Amino acid sequence: MEALGTKVVNAAPEGDQSGKSCVWTYAGEYGTINAGLTPGNKDGLSSLYASSEDGTLTSFTPLPPIDGYPAVTYAQGGEGEGVCTLAAGVRDDLLYTVIARLDTGNPHRSDPCGVAVKIASFGIQHLKSTHRS
Repeated sequence: MEALGTKVVNAAPEGDQSGKSCVWTYAGEYGTINAGLTPGNKDGLSSLYASSEDGTLTSFTPLPPIDGYPAVTYAQGGEGEGVCTLAAGVRDDLLYTVIARLDTGNPHRSDPCGVAVKIASFGIQHLKSTHRS
């Protein structure tokens, strides 16, 4: 995860019974990235499409598939420059979510969703390789 051009100062698993994620904290003013499965959402991407339709979300953008899985970026308000929340539907009832919070010192700050797509692709490829029969 040091592909962002700086040293990772902390990489820690996070989570409870609803799911596991990993948080990478970068040196200096590069920011943090949180990524992982969110099995607590039993409606998968459908719930985000429904939230978009009923006006609950402040932004919603379908993306091209990530490694064959449908994906969107969305916000629920309060997000600012350098922040992107991405969800990829890896099953009808399971999302892989990436939250990129890129600080002022990060050269990728102007494209946090581009970073989120790369992290999601990495995570999905890892999931595919560890769950092959």
